Amino acid sequence: MPWYVIYTQPRSEKKVTERLQNIGITTYCPLVTQIRQWSDRKKKVQVPLINSYVFVNLDENERDCVFQ
Repeated sequence: MPWYVIYTQPRSEKKVTERLQNIGITTYCPLVTQIRQWSDRKKKVQVPLINSYVFVNLDENERDCVFQ
């Protein structure tokens, strides 16, 4: 089964990955932990390594499920 790349809206990579995994599709979205600073605090957040992209592993006949 080949890997495909899906282009997503910015900042929605984790949501798309979760939704695809819920319907049984193997996904890969590498995350990196960064420290973000606001005016009152610092926080560790996980952000995608590659913005706006999610990798999926599926058969040719399952491609239509991804785009729905």
